[in-house]
Amino acid sequence: MSPDIRLDPGAYDGSGLRAVGVVVRFGGLVALGGVTVEAPRGRITGLIGPNGAGKTTMFNVCCGFQKADEGTVTLDGKDISHESPARRARLGIGRTFQRMELFGSLTVRENVELAAEAAHVGDDPLTQLGIVGGRGKVRREVKATADELIRDTGLEPIHDRLASEISAGQGRLVELARALARGPKLLLLDEPSSGLDAAESAEFAQLLVRLVSDRDLGILMVEHDMSLVLTICQWIHVLDFGKPLMNGTPQQVRTSEEVRAAYLGQEGAA
Repeated sequence: MSPDIRLDPGAYDGSGLRAVGVVVRFGGLVALGGVTVEAPRGRITGLIGPNGAGKTTMFNVCCGFQKADEGTVTLDGKDISHESPARRARLGIGRTFQRMELFGSLTVRENVELAAEAAHVGDDPLTQLGIVGGRGKVRREVKATADELIRDTGLEPIHDRLASEISAGQGRLVELARALARGPKLLLLDEPSSGLDAAESAEFAQLLVRLVSDRDLGILMVEHDMSLVLTICQWIHVLDFGKPLMNGTPQQVRTSEEVRAAYLGQEGAA
């Protein structure tokens, strides 16, 4: 049976991320075989599939960590296929990872401030070192950004605690605040609900929806919590063995025989 690839009713308008016809080969293994993913701003888009489907490889192509053998990646209509990961980050792509990478010896605030200060990497090095004027302005901007993100992600009660002392759910919020510190246009979230209980996952989902609305942000999310995906994603791309299985709305994905057979199982269609 041919893949069920429907046109997105909220057709791509040129904003956000678009990866077209991506092919990645590792020797004789085709990790991605002509995959197209669109994640416009103002929307949460899901990327799902069983283990080994190629989701992380697709993320790595979008971020620049993995070179594609074929295909293009654009951000807000600009071709970034040959840009470095650092350049893509500066252009507006942010990412979180399944395994949290926080600095445990720093406080929550210091973790967020460090990420906010990274946004100034590439500025005049004399200013960064404080040799010429402007360093005070940078510090004020970093503090203001951290204050805003700590407030918006609900981290105020724990802002002065060491990152090594907080819960997994709180760590996910710190990770999200750090990713937002550079003012991304598009966030790639890799298993953002990993380690969260049901209540924390529900709160996290509400936060993502609010951030997308308030910041004109696009999110492309890899997630195995299908309840979360089907609740907050407006469009979902499904991969299987490195190839597109279907694209569709949450309801279309939920009721798809192909998706049920490949990934969701009988409970996913209930």
